[in-house]
Amino acid sequence: MNKLVCLILIPFSHYFVGIGEDNLIYHYGLTIREGRELLGLTQAQLAEKWPQSGGGTGVSLNYVSDVERGIKNITDLKTLRLLCKILEIPLWKVGLSDFNPFNPYSISPFEVNQYGIIKLTDCAIDRISDYKNCLLDAKGDCFISGTSMIHLSEDSSEILKDKLLYGKVHLLILNPDWIKYHYILLSFIENEEDKKIFHYEIRNSIRKIIQFRKSLPIELRERLHLKTYHTVFPYIITGFENDTDGKIVFEITDYIPEKNRPRFTVQKTSDNNAIYAQVKRKFFSLWHNKSVTEELNA
Repeated sequence: MNKLVCLILIPFSHYFVGIGEDNLIYHYGLTIREGRELLGLTQAQLAEKWPQSGGGTGVSLNYVSDVERGIKNITDLKTLRLLCKILEIPLWKVGLSDFNPFNPYSISPFEVNQYGIIKLTDCAIDRISDYKNCLLDAKGDCFISGTSMIHLSEDSSEILKDKLLYGKVHLLILNPDWIKYHYILLSFIENEEDKKIFHYEIRNSIRKIIQFRKSLPIELRERLHLKTYHTVFPYIITGFENDTDGKIVFEITDYIPEKNRPRFTVQKTSDNNAIYAQVKRKFFSLWHNKSVTEELNA
């Protein structure tokens, strides 16, 4: 491990803001407006406090109104983080992670391991193998988001089939129709071409996983649970848990613009506030939220 870390652990809520029956209406402005109203601020008061990317504060009243109505989007992540701090908005609500692994802090390896960290890296070279090794180790129920194993590994189908012999598999895939309308909210998509590539990859992943499920014996098919989600979610996760053991590999996608995507490998500990427990809660909070997920039954 070449980086010592200070981890900011923030409790994860069980609801998403701004999603109604029409699952394509979400934008950051809904969450910003809710945060402003909960604090009793007017748009004019928020305009005075609004952080600027170059330092200082203050924007026009019209700008605040346009952001809250979804007409304009905040593209600078530093500004978005500062705004969340002012409005007391949990970062996950706008698709940003609540871990800050690159904040230097002098702590011993023993203290780091209390959080259950096995590995921390920002190197992309062994990305696929980290996820694959987690599933290869899995004995128990598995949970996967971001299609981290499905379209990145040629032999993922055989691995998943083997895992279904031991337990259930919960797989969350980003809804491709949601990407069409809201790709600007995904910080790792930098241009129109990236959007097209990502959109194709997700649709191809869904096609492959549906074919895979149809090929399974009925007793295994019932253990494979598939959902798509239509909201921002800043974690790519592959994990498993049984009665005694558990491990999660996860990445923080909102660090991509800085080209430092932290990838954690963490083990299950007895501490319900440790990283493993928090990330697992994040996954299943999203999984059980019917307003932003739907069963993939095709």
